Amino acid sequence: MAIDDAVADVLDKTIQALTLLDLDGLQDLEKQISALAKSNIVCGIDSFNSILAKKRLLELLLQNCESNLDSLNRLHERNTRNQWAH
Repeated sequence: MAIDDAVADVLDKTIQALTLLDLDGLQDLEKQISALAKSNIVCGIDSFNSILAKKRLLELLLQNCESNLDSLNRLHERNTRNQWAH
């Protein structure tokens, strides 16, 4: 059960760090996730639904971040072009 708790905890912390745009926190969590992935331990069926729900939330958050970043890049490109037009 400890691995289930560890995976759930890392997902929760990742969601929180991404929400706060905490780059240092995300980099630390990346190391934890890599260590968990290398362990090849399988989660139990009891916590599978909870972990899957957290994974889906993280995916949605990442999609929104990607969309927002694309919008910011378009605005930046437009502003950069407008500066040279004057």
